[in-house]
Amino acid sequence: MAAMKKGEDTKQTILEYGLQMASQVGLEAVTIGALAKETGMSKSGLFAHFQSKENLQIEILEFAAREFAGNVIVPALKIPAGIPRIKALVENWIAWGANMQGGCIFVSASTEFSDRPGRVRDVLLRQQEEWVEALRRIARSAIQAGDFNKGIDCEQFAFELYSLLLGFHYYHKLLQDAATKKRQETALEQLLDKYR
Repeated sequence: MAAMKKGEDTKQTILEYGLQMASQVGLEAVTIGALAKETGMSKSGLFAHFQSKENLQIEILEFAAREFAGNVIVPALKIPAGIPRIKALVENWIAWGANMQGGCIFVSASTEFSDRPGRVRDVLLRQQEEWVEALRRIARSAIQAGDFNKGIDCEQFAFELYSLLLGFHYYHKLLQDAATKKRQETALEQLLDKYR
């Protein structure tokens, strides 16, 4: 990546670089020194913004969550409730992961930090709990819209939809299966039919 240009919002730009770097090499590999080299800034300049590697990682996760909300959740909420909104959410999530050079940071960070107690894991866990709650809410709105049966288990729907999204990510990024998109569309239709 090229050195940062003058006039840009420095911290915002650092976090953008940090997010892409974390997507490619993992959040744990994003250090103040490595990011300084990537951005063309001094280590002391980066340290002044974050004070520690842990703070840097947390701010990257918080930045990623804001980007995720702005690119995945908020646009989907503008679509009519029910199945159209669920499909929009899925498409937005797929596009989000595709825009990350190494894939979705939340997927990779969940693997890195799942059994490592600390502030980074706490932030990641809170973010993932909020995402699962968003999936439950979208199921409830599909019930209210009349697209889903009233007696469905919204928790189960959230589990199955998230499992589908994670499966897509691994098939697309790791296995590079050419049929992944078609399989995802088929799986989503089958899932939606189950709850109608």
